[in-house]
Amino acid sequence: MTDVISKADLTEKDLAVLAQAGVIPVGTPAAILKVFAVTCQQHNLSPFKKEIYLVGYGGKYSTIVGIDGLRAKADRTGQLAGRDDVKFDVMPDGSFKTATQLATENKKPTTASVTVYRMVSGLRCPFTKTVLFREYCPANATNKWASMPFNMIEKCAEAAALRMGFASETAGLLVEEESASIQDVTIQAAEKRPSVEIDPQELESRLKQVLTVEVLTEIYKEHPGHAEFAALFTERKNEILDDLQRAGL
Repeated sequence: MTDVISKADLTEKDLAVLAQAGVIPVGTPAAILKVFAVTCQQHNLSPFKKEIYLVGYGGKYSTIVGIDGLRAKADRTGQLAGRDDVKFDVMPDGSFKTATQLATENKKPTTASVTVYRMVSGLRCPFTKTVLFREYCPANATNKWASMPFNMIEKCAEAAALRMGFASETAGLLVEEESASIQDVTIQAAEKRPSVEIDPQELESRLKQVLTVEVLTEIYKEHPGHAEFAALFTERKNEILDDLQRAGL
């Protein structure tokens, strides 16, 4: 077993090790694994060192790297020429907010803008990317998105800027901080599809404790996203009516 995959195939032993380490999802289709192996080879990144890994969600798969991996890819070209400090909430007149200003006001950023530079034919060329906080922050922010929102959205902006400036070196590589956006469970997605905020298992468990149709109806009205789980409410309603019938009520 080698650190960096040198061919477009992984042995069964390799797959078992990577799955056990959480680098690839268990049961990933063979075609996806082959594409992943080729990606590792082309980018010279090692899944065994967890420099690159595969995530699955809803039958879809994405290749994930750390922000340091993207920086290293850009640096290897010998043309990375630095980056500017992040700017939050940039306005049309060029004004912006710093993290300190927003934190003092107890506000989260609306946008984050990062500029990276690449030397092109002797010129230091800027590549700037602005990302929206609500398009990347999970609807139910936990862990670092809750404790370090400025740092997290800055990484998303820098990753996007690096992909702009070093497209051939970083194409198809996403950072972990972007995972909510690729899974479509961001604040913006929650506003468009309220059901992303609802845990089906928690909802089903809650409904099992309801004993009257009236209470069931009130719960249904609590959240617009409950409409997408109407089958659960109907099933519980029928169970309640059956229980009442058996009790002769």
